[in-house]
Amino acid sequence: MNNNSIEFRKLEHLLVCNYCDVEYKKGTLLDDVELIHRGTSNCDLNDIDTSIELFGKKLDAPLIVAAITGGHSKAKEINKNIAEAVEELNLGMGVGSQRAGLLNSSLIDTYSVVRDYTSSLVIGNLGAVNFIEDNWDEEIIDKSVNMIDADAMAIHFNPLQEAIQPEGDVNFKGIDILKNIMSNYKAEYKNIPFIAKQVGEGFSKEDAVILKNLGFDAIDVGGSGGTSWASVEYYRIKDENFKNFSEQFLEWGIPTAASILEVRSVFDGTVIGTGGIRSGIDIAKSLVIGADCCGLALPILRAALRSSDEVIKVLEKMIKELKTVMFLMGCDNIGDLKKSRYIIKNELKEWISK
Repeated sequence: MNNNSIEFRKLEHLLVCNYCDVEYKKGTLLDDVELIHRGTSNCDLNDIDTSIELFGKKLDAPLIVAAITGGHSKAKEINKNIAEAVEELNLGMGVGSQRAGLLNSSLIDTYSVVRDYTSSLVIGNLGAVNFIEDNWDEEIIDKSVNMIDADAMAIHFNPLQEAIQPEGDVNFKGIDILKNIMSNYKAEYKNIPFIAKQVGEGFSKEDAVILKNLGFDAIDVGGSGGTSWASVEYYRIKDENFKNFSEQFLEWGIPTAASILEVRSVFDGTVIGTGGIRSGIDIAKSLVIGADCCGLALPILRAALRSSDEVIKVLEKMIKELKTVMFLMGCDNIGDLKKSRYIIKNELKEWISK
């Protein structure tokens, strides 16, 4: 695939996400988590502390902007607006897959622009499949880290997206090579945390065991319920027969709440809850069932296409909602929230009984 086709694909992804219906219909199952109201509260809403430490950085809320984009001129503006917002609110952010910047140096600034506007947490992003298909190694990781002065590196796993994508790479056999590559990178270059990241399909309990054994420090569950990357790729398909085939997989994946529970049951590292997080209530529910932080992307993308102020509005609303939930649950800080009692019901209850 040539560099121009990758750049064009990045633009297509942005346009499809902004203008098309690409969200899962089945939901995150966070509605099946019931938070326990504390009628006495015993808290001062004005003093609620939502701060956390994540990958060596203190954030003012357990909220990051999940990886969205890079690799196209339009992506530079989007990443700039996001970076300005996370700097203002002292949050974190990820960038989209850095492959385009590695292949075409003229696109590096569509990623590196983030460091012109924020000193907060920035997470890099590389595809797991490329370590297999393209023989990527520690040097590639180092180039990607230096591209954005990354505080952590996400390695994304996206078999469903690759299977539906017309240009997809579908050989995920041999991911065990990541163990030595990550270990060697930490020893020879920089001791940063590595995050195994899903992009909307979720990770299972079995996946979490594999990822733990590979040496990942954190798992971003990327559950179904938010953006369906199968749907994004579906809108790009020109062949009608393949389009009809792909339609069967648009709702495939493990719902976000179920994936958090699955991963947390066997993994004691950092868990990030992404996939359909749309409110401060969603954040609170994710944290009480096992996540340490949450991320969101699609609402931020649509806001970032307008301005950094619009991104700030989305994030501030969610933080205000989270603080209100904590006040109503009698939680002064995130530590209290994570120890709070909750009830799991309906379909989500079936996940934890298996």
